[in-house]
Amino acid sequence: MTKLLSSSTPSHFFQRGQGYSGPPLLTAQSPASKRYHKPTNYLDKPDAIVIGSGIGGLGVASLLAQKRGMKVLLLEASHVPGGCTHCLEVDGFEFNSGIDSVGDMDPRVGRGLNRATVDLVTKGQLQWARMPDMHEVVTFGDERYEWFSSPEKNIEWVERLFPGEGDVRRYYQLESKVERGSTGWGISKVLPTWVPEAVREQAFKLLGGGWREYMGKAAWDVFKKELGFSDKLAAVFSYMYGNHGKTPREVPFGVHAITMHHYRHGAFYPVGGPAQVSECVVPIIHEAGGQVAVRSGVAKILVEGGKAAGVKLESGEEIRCPLVISDASAYTTFYELLDRDVAKASGYLDVLGQVKPSPAHMHLMMGFDEVLDLPEYITWAMPVPKDVPRYDIDVADALYKSQQRFDAAGAYILSPSQRDPVYQQRYPGKSTLIVLAEAPAEWVQRARADKAFWHELEGRAVEGLTKVAERQVPGIRGKTPKVKTLRLPAGCNPRAWGGCSYGIEGSGPRFVQHSHRLRHQTKIPGLYLTGQDVFAPGFAGSVVSARVCYTAITGDLLFML
Repeated sequence: MTKLLSSSTPSHFFQRGQGYSGPPLLTAQSPASKRYHKPTNYLDKPDAIVIGSGIGGLGVASLLAQKRGMKVLLLEASHVPGGCTHCLEVDGFEFNSGIDSVGDMDPRVGRGLNRATVDLVTKGQLQWARMPDMHEVVTFGDERYEWFSSPEKNIEWVERLFPGEGDVRRYYQLESKVERGSTGWGISKVLPTWVPEAVREQAFKLLGGGWREYMGKAAWDVFKKELGFSDKLAAVFSYMYGNHGKTPREVPFGVHAITMHHYRHGAFYPVGGPAQVSECVVPIIHEAGGQVAVRSGVAKILVEGGKAAGVKLESGEEIRCPLVISDASAYTTFYELLDRDVAKASGYLDVLGQVKPSPAHMHLMMGFDEVLDLPEYITWAMPVPKDVPRYDIDVADALYKSQQRFDAAGAYILSPSQRDPVYQQRYPGKSTLIVLAEAPAEWVQRARADKAFWHELEGRAVEGLTKVAERQVPGIRGKTPKVKTLRLPAGCNPRAWGGCSYGIEGSGPRFVQHSHRLRHQTKIPGLYLTGQDVFAPGFAGSVVSARVCYTAITGDLLFML
C-alpha cells in the first residue's frame, strides 16, 4: 500500500508567498491575446509542421526543437495557443478552458514519466503548486465526503463511515493491478510499427493482464460484485466519472481506476495558471528557428505519391513539408483534413466508425471585482433529483441529457483565482469561479445551428448551475459577479468531434481492441498523430503522447527510458 507523503513540501513545488522566478506571467494588462498575432509571413521550408497547439502539439514541437534542432512551424486556428491549457479572457477576467487539476506531478512517487516529460518539454520552467491534502469534496445533497491524497486516509474514513459496506482495501489493490497492467499497454504503444502487430499484441497480453481484464468489466459491476460495495459507497467511489465522461454502469473499471490512480499522490496546479504552459514552450520553439502561428487554421493535409507533402491553410496558402504532425484529433484529421480516399485507405475511418466522442462541457464562468473566501479544493456535486434513487448516477445523468434537467446534472466546481498561488499578483482584487457540466455532442451541434435552442439551453444552464454554485460555495452568496457567462463548448478543442473534451470515448474497445490502430505513426508516410486520441486523455496523457510521438518520428526508443 502506498505510504503517506511527508507533510513538508519539497523544494520542487512552489509554495505560497515565495517569489516567482519563471517566464513572464500573463496578467490583466498583458493577457495571451495581446502577445499573439496572426503572422504576415510563414516560416520558409520548415523541418516539420504541427497542426494544433494543444500540449500534444506543443510538446512534440518542443522536443523536436530541443533534441533535433528542428525548425517547427506550429499552426493554431485559435487566436492563442494552448489547447486544453489556454485560458478564456472575458472582460478583464481569466478562466480555465480545460486544465483544473493534474495528478502525478510529484517526481518522488507515482508515474515518474509524467513529471519528467513535463519538465523536459518546458525545460523545467513550469512550476507546480501542490493542492491541499484534502483536494476534493464529493457531495450528494447534504452529504459531504472529503477525498485525500493518500489511500490510507481514504480507507480510514470509508471504513469508519461505511462499516461492512464493502472491501475498500481490495479496491486499492485492484486499482494498483490496473496500473501495473498499463505497462503492457504502454509498451505496445511505444513499440515501432515495424514490429509485427502480432508481436505487439503478445507483449500486451503478457504484461497487460489487469488492464485488459478490467477494460472488459463495468465499474459498477466491479464495485458491487467483486468489492461488495453498497449502492451508496459505489456512488461515492464513482464521483470522478466527470473526469472520463462515462457513468458508472458504462465506464470500464479499468478506465475509472486509472483515472482515480492519477490523483493517488495528490493534485497539482500550474503556477501562473494553465496558460503558463504555452509561455514556457513557445520560446523554446522560436529559439530553434521555428514559428508558432495563431489564427492559421489548416484546411487540408496535402498527400502526394502516397506521402505527406505539407498543408493547405484556410486562407488558401500552401506550405510544403514532408513531415506533418496532427494534434487536431484523429476525427478531425481523417474526416476533415484528408481526402476521403486517402483517409479510407489509412484504416482510421473503420476505427472511428466503431467508437464515439467523449462528452463536451459547458462552463458557467463568474468573475468578481473583489477577493472572496473561496475554496482551494474542487467540489464534485453529484446529481440528486427527487424522482431518482439518490445514488443512481446513471439514471440521473440520462434524465439530465434527455430532458435538460439541471437538477439531475453532475457538476464540478473550482476557483482558479484560489488555486493559482500568484493569481492576485496577476489579477489583483479579482476572484473567479467556474461550474462545469457535461454536454452531449448533439447539444453542441444543435446549439451551433439553432439559436432558439441555444438560448433556451443557456437560460436553463445558467439558472441550474448558479443554484449549484450558491449551494456549494458559501463565499459567493449575496455577491453579484461583474462577469457571468456560459460557454459551450469551452474546452480543449472546440473544433473537435462534437466539441468533445477528452477526444475518443473512454471505452474498453478503445484501450484494447483498437489500441494497435490508434497509433502515432499512421499508414501515410510522413504523417503522425499526437495528443490524447492516440495515447490517453487529459493533460498528462497528451504530454506523454508527445514523447511517444517524438520516439515514433525519430526511432529513438531509448528516449522513452
